[in-house]
Amino acid sequence: MEKFTPGYLRSWYVLFTVGVGTFLSSLNTSTTNTVLPTIERSLGITLVQSEWIVLIYLLVLTILLIPIGRLSDLWGHRRVLLFGFAIFTSAAVLCGVSQNYFSLLWGRALVALGGAMIMSVGPAILTTTFPIEQRGRVLGIQALMTYIGLSLGPVLGGWLTQAWGWQTIFLVTVPFGISGLLLGIWAVPKVVVADPKALDLKGTFLFILGMAAVTLLLNSNAIKQYRTLILSLLVIVFVGAIWAFIHTEREQGDPMIDLELFRINNFGFGALGAALNYLCFFLIIFLLPFYFDQVLHFPASTVGMFMAITPLVMTVCAPIAGAMSDRYGPRTLTTLGMAFNTISLALFGIMVQLGLTAHWTLIAGLIFAGLGTGTFAAPNNSAILGAAPRSQQGVASGVLATVRYIGMMCGITIGGSLFYLLIGYFTHQGADTVPAFLHAFSIVMWVGAMFGTLGFFCTFAMTNEAHNVAA
Repeated sequence: MEKFTPGYLRSWYVLFTVGVGTFLSSLNTSTTNTVLPTIERSLGITLVQSEWIVLIYLLVLTILLIPIGRLSDLWGHRRVLLFGFAIFTSAAVLCGVSQNYFSLLWGRALVALGGAMIMSVGPAILTTTFPIEQRGRVLGIQALMTYIGLSLGPVLGGWLTQAWGWQTIFLVTVPFGISGLLLGIWAVPKVVVADPKALDLKGTFLFILGMAAVTLLLNSNAIKQYRTLILSLLVIVFVGAIWAFIHTEREQGDPMIDLELFRINNFGFGALGAALNYLCFFLIIFLLPFYFDQVLHFPASTVGMFMAITPLVMTVCAPIAGAMSDRYGPRTLTTLGMAFNTISLALFGIMVQLGLTAHWTLIAGLIFAGLGTGTFAAPNNSAILGAAPRSQQGVASGVLATVRYIGMMCGITIGGSLFYLLIGYFTHQGADTVPAFLHAFSIVMWVGAMFGTLGFFCTFAMTNEAHNVAA
């Protein structure tokens, strides 16, 4: 019988701790989005105000994931993780007792801060705790916790809101947050950071400024007044801040992000591939409900059953893909995942022309979408984290989470904007509502397939080598 040391046994509790944080973050996102119309009616707020309940969360996450990841490399991953659990839990209580819009908005911002601290260090803690031959497996299990949270969120959120009110979707996360905090205190080892350095404040400020601008640009539907002026200013701020950030980081002795990391194949191509993978996935997830509603006229319960196919497939194949990447290397699995995503988009692109067989094509597309991201995520995470040195694991984790959220927002923005532009064009040309919808839907899916093909070549440019986490 194989014997394990106590330290090795405790490492699996570390995995469980990180998994709890991952589950909480995905559950919070999916439940909040599900009950947003209920919150809007309950608080008597406008549609624009309700959009900011989601946007404030995305904004805080996107601008802070990489800076907090860098901070964790300087101060210690364990400390940041524990503070993240404490802030997340306290903010969940604030959201749960909120009786007005502004307290809920503040609570959501603090939830995002806690979530950013958890997500930016979770993978780094796993890669520095487990040996290289188990990296893919444990990252696959972490991805599994993400998909469980995403799958349970809509069902749990709707049930809790109907039974006890929307506040309970936040309060239900409190026991999990407390459990994660206590388990983290006991299980996550204390690691003394050798020669801690000061945070690159100038680079951090420029990065936050640029990412705030691009996040608002990608969610510009929440900007209603002075729209042209504000969007023009945001473009100027983004371009100026990113140019200044790159210039600053190249001259900085100890930068927030070592830009040389992106010259490493598995890091640079892995990060771009991750953004493209999630762009394709969220383009599908965003548009399909409209297809179910406006073309097939399915009731909400039937839509939920169909939409559950994809996360269920992801839940099954994510840990398997992670374990296989330990044996066969990350490139094979990530390339296969991008191919599955591209096939899914192509199936949805031709679906509108198939008539009676469209339902089977729809189911096949949902299955391939689940296979795509489920097969891609853990091996790609392993490749990116394996390419980064030990001293920059927090930054690598932050980059990984950031490109994932940017991909999500790009998928929704490109899918939504292009779709409604095409709908308007075909309607103006005299097409009826449903034919115009189908033409626009098909074109957007083929555009998504083009992004998937680009992602395929990105992942093919990676290597299958399994790197040790260097010092």
